[in-house]
Amino acid sequence: MKSVSLAAIFWCILIPSFETSKQLVPDGCYCVCPPYQNLSEIMFWKKIVQDDCNCLYTVEPMPVPRHEVEEYCLLCDCKFVERNKTTTKIILIVFLSVFGAILLFTVFSMVVKHFIHKPIAYTKPLHNKEESEDPHA
Repeated sequence: MKSVSLAAIFWCILIPSFETSKQLVPDGCYCVCPPYQNLSEIMFWKKIVQDDCNCLYTVEPMPVPRHEVEEYCLLCDCKFVERNKTTTKIILIVFLSVFGAILLFTVFSMVVKHFIHKPIAYTKPLHNKEESEDPHA
């Protein structure tokens, strides 16, 4: 029973972690731009198509004056990121199937163990309560 409750706790921790991992790397265009005056290195993200993945479309608000935008954009590193959702689904299904099989095996083992070690009603106990007491008392 302890392993079933442990599995339930693991399951409650596992599912929210998959949900938050979806939010960490969304599809879209990422631009990492160098520091400018009092600003440190900045990362911008915008959900746009791959063809428009450049500094001019992604970096908003632009931290530099209008006449310096082209020079600043040349220093930015922009990449389009797209997750492979099919691979993620397959890995998740395989992992959950293995985890479910282990959980099912654990429950099955506990049930079988209960029936195997069931005491037989007509057998005599090894030690009688009266015999185990001190006879000199």
